[in-house]
Parts: sequence; structure tokens; C-alpha cells
Amino acid sequence: MNPLAIVKSIWGVAQTLFGFVAALKSSKADRRARMATLFEQISDCLIVVSAEIRLGNVPHGKCAEMDTYAAELPGVIKDEVGQAKADELGTLLHSSHTVEQLAVGITQLADKEPCLREIEEAAGKFRALAHIVRAT
Repeated sequence: MNPLAIVKSIWGVAQTLFGFVAALKSSKADRRARMATLFEQISDCLIVVSAEIRLGNVPHGKCAEMDTYAAELPGVIKDEVGQAKADELGTLLHSSHTVEQLAVGITQLADKEPCLREIEEAAGKFRALAHIVRAT
């Protein structure tokens, strides 16, 4: 998968979840806390990925971390978005979990800044979603 496709997949998961924000906010407090924690973990992972790429490093271990979050996502959001949509988002996040390959692909781009900005914006979306869901 090319770098831009990976970034767009991650961005797509965050954007789609924002479309369900009312349903996510209406969950019981324990479910909202679990969702918020997962969204923050995804955000933190993306921030580290971006920082490591900026330093010219490969974010070792982050593929496995992101894949773990992708596997957890459907179970965390299925009651709010439906099983089919939850599975779809989990699969989409799984398809973009190769953030170590992303680092290699981005370093080969003439201008890596647009990709890095998109990663950071996706991280911000997940973080904002976590705060919105938790604050309800």
C-alpha cells in the first residue's frame, strides 16, 4: 500500500467515527471511557509515528501496536455503530496498520510534509473524538 493510501485509510476511520459521534456519546459511561481510551491510544501511536518519521527513523513496533488497536476497535464500537460498520472500520484500520512501511514510503517522497501533516491531523481527530466521548 502506498504512503498516501495508508494515511487516507487512517483518516477515513477517524472521519467515519465522527459521523457516529451522537451514538458514541449516548453510550454508558464505562463504554465511553473504553472508547475514549482506545481513541487516545490510536492518537498517541500516530503522533509517535509522525515524530519518528520526522527524525528519519522507522517507528519500530508501531505496526503491531496499530494492528492491536484495529483488532480491538470493532468490539469497542459495535453497540453504537452496528456490527457491520464496526467490522468495516476495524478492517480499514487493519489495512493501514503498516506504519513502519509508511515511514519507508514517506522518506522516498520528494515532499513528505503533506503526508506527515495528514498523520498528525488524523491523530488530532482521534484525540478530539476521545475528549468529546469522554466529556459527555
